[in-house]
Amino acid sequence: AALAERLAGRGADLVLNYRDKRARAEGVAERVSALGRRAVLVRADVTEPDDVKRMMAETEAAFGGLDLLVLNASGGLEKHRAADYAMRLNKDAQVSLVTQALPLMPPGSRVVFVTSHLAHFYGQTPGLPGYEPVAASKRAGEDALRARALVKVADIARAT
Repeated sequence: AALAERLAGRGADLVLNYRDKRARAEGVAERVSALGRRAVLVRADVTEPDDVKRMMAETEAAFGGLDLLVLNASGGLEKHRAADYAMRLNKDAQVSLVTQALPLMPPGSRVVFVTSHLAHFYGQTPGLPGYEPVAASKRAGEDALRARALVKVADIARAT
């Protein structure tokens, strides 16, 4: 929420994705609008490919493209979710989002992946008991996105 408001304060129009917290998303959208910027709300579960595809279509329809993609979904400790949910959310969904967003992103666009200190140093320093699924999956997300970025850089280099 704070990042959305900060970006709006610097002139950005935003697509705000939420899964369950509509009232919170509406509050952020109201604050963005109060700053004179446009906020489009999209309800999408980023672990569902059809939801992500729809979100990207709505983004394109609203703004024609995407200059900044902030990947800040996080979870994996929910008791009602499958054992692989942390990996699906914190790695697989993040890579899918980037892959589906890239066609909307002109040169100079950016992707920001919000991780955690414990995830970034997963396997190198002791972690918190119980946080292991999130730390492991966020670290896997970091690694997968770095690998994806290197492939993109290699593609660009070959094209020039």
